[in-house]
Amino acid sequence: MRGDNIKRRWVFKGFLIAVLLLAPHSSAHVAPCLSYAYTSSGSHLFLMGNNSSMFGDNLTVVHNCENVSIELNGEFYAYLGTKATIPISPGLNQFTFTYDNRTVEYQNVMIYPDYLTWEETYQWEVFREGPEMVEKSLLETQINWAVFFGIAITWILCVYVYWNLINTFTQRNFIEEVVQ
Repeated sequence: MRGDNIKRRWVFKGFLIAVLLLAPHSSAHVAPCLSYAYTSSGSHLFLMGNNSSMFGDNLTVVHNCENVSIELNGEFYAYLGTKATIPISPGLNQFTFTYDNRTVEYQNVMIYPDYLTWEETYQWEVFREGPEMVEKSLLETQINWAVFFGIAITWILCVYVYWNLINTFTQRNFIEEVVQ
């Protein structure tokens, strides 16, 4: 009896293996081809999109497609078969991702360098077209002279105006006698 049970188990196991191997493998719905790109700066990630700003020196492209072709500003840039990180230069760019007969465009993508390397890659520009600067001591001297001349002009105008008013008043209201 014991031998019959062992035979039955082996027959059942063989039957089960045969059914599993010969059964058609039907896969569920195949996932659509998706891809996205991002940059990183420190612990921050910046996802690519239209009219977006991104910080970082490398562009990471993640996809589940067979391959992805990338154009940068209308020129071929990369052809990727797997997830990849590629170097990217700062500036305003237009990207075109082509995969599985589908094209996705990202326009006006501004890429800034990684914040840890700004000072190495950018030189500060000094604009010389600003207003002319004056030293503080010269400014104070000019203010003092302006106040002095303002007071002098005001005094002269006031005296002249009052003198004319007083003179006109006396000419009209008082008679002078001339004695010979």
